[in-house]
Amino acid sequence: MIPSSFIIAGTDSGSGKTTVTLVVLAALAKRGLKVQAFKAGPDYIDPTYHNGVAPHQRSRNLDTWLCTPEQVKHFYARAMKDAEVGVVEGVMGLFDGKVEKNLDTSTAALAKLLNLPVILVIDASRMAQSVGAIVHGFLEFDKKVKLAGVILNRVGGECHYQFLKELIESKFPVKCFGYLPAEKELNIPERHLGLVPAQENQFSVEALSLAGKHLDLDAMLTHPPASQCAPLSRGRGTRGAGRTKSTECVRLGIARDAAFHFYYDDALEEFSQAGFKIVPFSPLNAAQIPVDLDALYFGGGFPEMFDKQLMANTLMIQSLRRWMQDKKPVLAECGGLMYLVNLGIIPGKIRMTGRLQNFGYKEMQPLENNFLFTSEEKIRVHEFHYSVWDRESDTHFAFSVDGVKQGFWNGHILASYYHCHLGACPNAIRRFYEISAHQNLHENRR
Repeated sequence: MIPSSFIIAGTDSGSGKTTVTLVVLAALAKRGLKVQAFKAGPDYIDPTYHNGVAPHQRSRNLDTWLCTPEQVKHFYARAMKDAEVGVVEGVMGLFDGKVEKNLDTSTAALAKLLNLPVILVIDASRMAQSVGAIVHGFLEFDKKVKLAGVILNRVGGECHYQFLKELIESKFPVKCFGYLPAEKELNIPERHLGLVPAQENQFSVEALSLAGKHLDLDAMLTHPPASQCAPLSRGRGTRGAGRTKSTECVRLGIARDAAFHFYYDDALEEFSQAGFKIVPFSPLNAAQIPVDLDALYFGGGFPEMFDKQLMANTLMIQSLRRWMQDKKPVLAECGGLMYLVNLGIIPGKIRMTGRLQNFGYKEMQPLENNFLFTSEEKIRVHEFHYSVWDRESDTHFAFSVDGVKQGFWNGHILASYYHCHLGACPNAIRRFYEISAHQNLHENRR
């Protein structure tokens, strides 16, 4: 059986594609189907909502900037191995993204790469025949994109929907797969980095399930070209590339709670395959870090929202300071950098601002070799934060980005605002494993 898969894309960032995706996921899961969710681009927050309504397997990111085309295909195929339905939520509008010569990070590019049909979400509030003009424009803009149909969002009612459905299906070779009514219960609260994470928002799964009655799931699962998508090769992709053969037990502590949860699950899977034992812990709630750790990884998140609680956890802070004295490898990204600066482990001060700082895809180059990268490498990353790190004049920088020195490196702590998909960097994982294993061997010989 070839799994049915499709991409839910929007006309723009405010069309409601996340809400529509959640309703679709909830409806499919309610049928008992094994649903695999995905998110296009570097978004860490939307997948937390996917996981809440489609628990078959954690949602995965598919990013055509941070990963090569073959890596994207590999991560997609690996996640779909045991799934019956794949649902990919797009990013921004269908054709939006970083578009340059031989580079396109849009949802449309991902659809073509994976040979998946697109279901377009249109905000139909306050519109009638103009919806037809939108459908016509998206059909004609790039005919290589398989636009299978539309879902109309924020519709005024059944009469409004039937008018729009007849208009669209009589004029265009696309199908209307249903609609969502304009209801407050379906709104998801937002804050400075996008949606409020699902861990902090008790969104109504019941409301999502009720909204699903307005969708034609049977048509979504069977309507061409969805049923005609060829299966991708499920080869090894990047798996094993640069993987160490050592059987040494290396324990990697990963900060994971409401304050720190920005991680790519495919990257964590690659860590495990390389030989790491992933040991999660909570800087918010635990009294100390887990015992016998060989390395630490602080991902991004919202430490600024939990600053008082983090700083009040003095037992954890004391435990971290003692562990840091052994100078074992520490990796910190964005929120992790902010936390370590606030603890005084990295010099400087963190201050919040009212706007995004240096937002977007970047390319960074190490100023010298570190435990992840060599100075000859250029690493694709993503930056998304509202804070500023006021550095001290003698800060030992780690990277050069757009000709500007950035980050922090002191021989065992590597920190910056940049998010890297380490699952796309197998050699970096191998180096991290080897230096961590060396530290482990050193400890055992004491």
